[in-house]
Parts: sequence; structure tokens; C-alpha cells
Amino acid sequence: MPARLRDIERAVKALGIDVIAPKGKHPWKAHRSSDGVSYGIPAHNGLKTEIANKYIRGLCRAFGIDETQFRKLL
Repeated sequence: MPARLRDIERAVKALGIDVIAPKGKHPWKAHRSSDGVSYGIPAHNGLKTEIANKYIRGLCRAFGIDETQFRKLL
């Protein structure tokens, strides 16, 4: 199930991960400063963008988050 970037941002903030707005043509980024892990998120319509499942799965893999638990936060 796809989710809007604003919902993803709210969920990852609860896990100590920041969502950083792009500068120029770079993608949005989820970034955890404690270990420096980052994951790019293609969101051409800003926080309104629906993020596809494959990017949500990739975000969970990059940060070691259980996808089932993460979806409950959405």
C-alpha cells in the first residue's frame, strides 16, 4: 500500500529519522544522524507525493526497520 510522504515523515520521526527537503534537483532524503545512514526518496510533488511500495521497502531495509511494524506507524 503506497503512502504519502507526509505520513512517512511522521512515522520515521518517531524512529529518530529526519526527512530532509531537496536542494536543487536532488531527491528528498531520509537521514539518521546517529549513524549517517541516508535513503533517497523520489517525491516530485513534495509532501503530497504518494511513495510507491518499493521505496517504502527500500527505506525499511536501509534503516533496518521491520516493514510490518513501520506500516502500523503510517
